[in-house]
Amino acid sequence: MQDESLNQMFDGVILNNELSGILAAAYRFSHAKGGKSGWSFGRCQFDVKNNSTARSLLSRLGFTAAEVLAIQDEAVDPRQWNGRLAAGAAIIDQADTDQLTYCLCQGLNFATTYGIPVENPGGILGIADYANQYGAPGQGSADYYKSLGRPVTAQDVLDFKLNHTKYGEEEPEDCHRRYAGVMKAIQEATCAAA
Repeated sequence: MQDESLNQMFDGVILNNELSGILAAAYRFSHAKGGKSGWSFGRCQFDVKNNSTARSLLSRLGFTAAEVLAIQDEAVDPRQWNGRLAAGAAIIDQADTDQLTYCLCQGLNFATTYGIPVENPGGILGIADYANQYGAPGQGSADYYKSLGRPVTAQDVLDFKLNHTKYGEEEPEDCHRRYAGVMKAIQEATCAAA
């Protein structure tokens, strides 16, 4: 599949997995249930509590240092400032594009970096979604995938999350939901191409 097709599919994965398919939600603060996440925004759900990029974005959007800290520490309900996010949509969109590109590159480069083949598009999109949620996959996941002796699939990424991450142990339903988002994006792209 061509890179543009992968870009469109990954955009669909993130839209489904992070915003339940509602693009307008990118410009509102939300708070995920479970896990260690704090208040988030953007298509990629930049987590203010755990992500310095999110905090920098808020500063660029005109939030004061005190406001950013209050959001980070969850000392305030920031939904009162959703209008400020909407007004900064262009800045948020650019940050989302940069993050999507980074994550997709993680999926595309995994084979080269670790010498492990990755199925196109499922494995690539699964690893890219993993990178958006957890950061770049590391040696532990590479060792697991290499032990399979075949190209990495989206199902393999799900299995790794469920069996080798704390989040997978604590939130298996969410891991299955994210896997379904990957498969839905592939199915939608396949139907659109037919």
